[in-house]
Amino acid sequence: MKTKLPLGLSRRASVLLSASVGALAMTAPAFAQDEDRGGLDQITVTATRSETNLQDTPLAITAVTAGDFEARAMDSIEDVGRLVPNASFEQAQVAFGRAVTAYIRGIGQYDFNLAFEPGVAFYVDDQYYALLAGSVFDLLDIERVEVLRGPQGTTFGRNAIGGAVNIIAKEPGPEPEAYIDATYGAFNRTDIRAGFNYPLSDSLFLRVSGVSKSRKGYQDLLDFRCAMFQNGTPALAGDFPSLDPSGGFANASAGPTSGDDCVLDTYGGQDVQALRGSLKYEGAGWDITFTADYTNDQSEPVADKQVQIVPTGYDSMGNFLDSDMNGIADGGIALLDQLVYEPLFGISYDERFLTDSLYTTYATYADPIPAGTDIPGTYYNGSGDRGGAQLPREAVIENFGFATKVNVDLTENLSFTLNAGYRDVFTTGINDTDGSPLGVQTVKSEIDHEQWTVEPRFNYNSDFMDLTVGGFFYSSKGQTTSNVSIPFIPLQQNAVIDFDSSAKAVFAQGVFRPVGPRLGVTLGARYSDDEKIVDFNNGAIDTQVVVESDNIDWRAGLDYQLTEVVTVYGSVATGYRPGAFNPRPFQASQLIAVDPEEALSYELGFKGDLFENTMRVNIAGFYTDYKQRITPAGGAECIDSGTTGDCVVPGSQVYVVTGENTSTCRDLAPGEMPNLAAGIGVTCIPKTNYINTPGTVKGIEAEMDWRPVDGLMINASGGWTQFDAPELDNNPAIVNTDPVYVPEWTGSAGVAYEIPAPALGGSITPRVDWFYQSAIAFNSTTAIARIPSQSVFNGRITYVNDDGDFQVAFGATNLFDKEYYHNIFDLTAFGQPGTEGQPAAPREWYIQVKKSF
Repeated sequence: MKTKLPLGLSRRASVLLSASVGALAMTAPAFAQDEDRGGLDQITVTATRSETNLQDTPLAITAVTAGDFEARAMDSIEDVGRLVPNASFEQAQVAFGRAVTAYIRGIGQYDFNLAFEPGVAFYVDDQYYALLAGSVFDLLDIERVEVLRGPQGTTFGRNAIGGAVNIIAKEPGPEPEAYIDATYGAFNRTDIRAGFNYPLSDSLFLRVSGVSKSRKGYQDLLDFRCAMFQNGTPALAGDFPSLDPSGGFANASAGPTSGDDCVLDTYGGQDVQALRGSLKYEGAGWDITFTADYTNDQSEPVADKQVQIVPTGYDSMGNFLDSDMNGIADGGIALLDQLVYEPLFGISYDERFLTDSLYTTYATYADPIPAGTDIPGTYYNGSGDRGGAQLPREAVIENFGFATKVNVDLTENLSFTLNAGYRDVFTTGINDTDGSPLGVQTVKSEIDHEQWTVEPRFNYNSDFMDLTVGGFFYSSKGQTTSNVSIPFIPLQQNAVIDFDSSAKAVFAQGVFRPVGPRLGVTLGARYSDDEKIVDFNNGAIDTQVVVESDNIDWRAGLDYQLTEVVTVYGSVATGYRPGAFNPRPFQASQLIAVDPEEALSYELGFKGDLFENTMRVNIAGFYTDYKQRITPAGGAECIDSGTTGDCVVPGSQVYVVTGENTSTCRDLAPGEMPNLAAGIGVTCIPKTNYINTPGTVKGIEAEMDWRPVDGLMINASGGWTQFDAPELDNNPAIVNTDPVYVPEWTGSAGVAYEIPAPALGGSITPRVDWFYQSAIAFNSTTAIARIPSQSVFNGRITYVNDDGDFQVAFGATNLFDKEYYHNIFDLTAFGQPGTEGQPAAPREWYIQVKKSF
């Protein structure tokens, strides 16, 4: 049972988790209120594990209510990042499936693999989600989302070095209610949400909600042969066969079979169903809530576009490299062109496979060369696992879990809470890396993960002190399987990685008021012990990797109420993330573990409700000494002996060591004599190792919510981050000097005006929202791996009746049809022939009807 603290205690029951600015402007009625101060709603949050007034909580938090998401036409966790200054939540690169890359204040994690712990921790109702894959949570029947910026851990859950996101659902309660919400829109979008709350007795309450979302994708898969004929360039199609809509290959002489539009399928569509139920019993001084949920996501792969093609194995004049002058290309795409694609289809893998639109692709997730084909000197050696790949064009997520939460009032001042939960996640990721109907490279991965978490916690509240003491226990087992087919290397690799992970922690934090309620002194500490035992087998490598570490983190802070509505605060906190290893080695030299991350963060902040509570302004500045980071060091290296490290396979490349654990390869120059021992004239493979490097992050954040006159609502937020790292400075190989996945500037703004409409028995509210993100780099060494700044607008007009139980809205996302990419994945940095980009959705209209009962 949650105990509502008196205002004086609520104002001081703050746990200084990270410091930052307070809440983003709320444009809909708040989910909970303390004493009314006037025009702006007072938001209650539970990020400190006690109910506190958001503006009085000196804590790094942005709170977004269900009403805000509805007003802004948002329905996934990715959208939250648009509202939070110095945060970036984006759909992950296509090979990672339907995952999210989450960064806060320059710290996060883009890789979905279980080898890494997230830099930003995700929770649903305080239950930790360890897996980034499948974490594009559908915001189902939520009450609010709380985003904590900066290091976390001295009051709850998993240690998180960058921040934490807690999605909080509506609880069962004593008042019966129900709703149904239907949306129809572009690309045959059809969303149905419904839920009800029903009291089974005076003390037993049931809440059930569900959602079904479906829509066609916004990117078209084109039949290559059909498109070449339609474009008036049939010679470029050669003899490559047309495809039928089922995905099989038709006879080339049959001509195009895909119809006038050449469209075989779509990417970027949705097919999601989810159900959640909660049962709560309230006793005398205690309560217990049991929750179960299930999500079945059978959506299409995310949209992906080939941005450039740079065929390997050719010289600058376009001639294939032939170091031994035997008339056969040394390797790369040139070898496949010469011995496979040109003889069979009369085509080469080149720029003919680039389409002229972000929203079209030729990627079929298939290899047209039948399995078992034997073409001497190539990848196709007659084996049954070489060729014939036909990956199902879907990105599956099955997510099931249950949780129990118990609250007990032990005394008037002391309470006990127990959170325990289980979660099982299965997810797949596929990638047609070359963006063509040729099988230049295909990747399929699966993750099967289950976890148990237990978190006991005691809370003590008095006039002098608010104290939290708890523990966190986590255990998981997981398996990742992957199949990588790269004919131009040539490489066929099947990997199975088994994970057995555990984490134990104890934490304590107190807020002390030695001279009265205005001044708060925060002191906190945490001890973490993490272990990950990994059995790795990809055929060539069969070994065990153990990654283990422990750490002590701490927090200290001061906060002071200058007036009843203005608070200033400051804090110092440390953060830690467990170590990791390279989960995708192509040879034993790349299977290297890396030490944990460590950070020390400072912050000063101001929170104020000004001008008779018509304007809320929150400002914070921060500085993070990122003492030790886990940094990817991408590149390439020669195929070695596996023992001495000597290059052993002749080829057309030169192996170049660029630093400790880092290397690359370049093409053999004309006239350059091969020397295997010196790494000249070798065959190289991609390489990504992980190393520890330091860095610093500094920035400023501001949020504003303003109600200048009745009915007019204006909100804005903005953040600036500067990230400095030694590997980015004074390095001639560095092209993009900003750290990957970190925009320097973020911003958002919204304006809404409620217009009374007596003739319609309600009101009409037009609203416009703007979201901004400055340029982002996705690697440091190639200029193309960077997307420019982007401004995106959403618009909406909503009618609500006077009773507030019926509404109709019409709106559009990406109002001005901005073309941009979520990310760029440049594989040429790894010696591969292409660059992928993930296009964002174009303008989409929708109409929404909602009825509450």
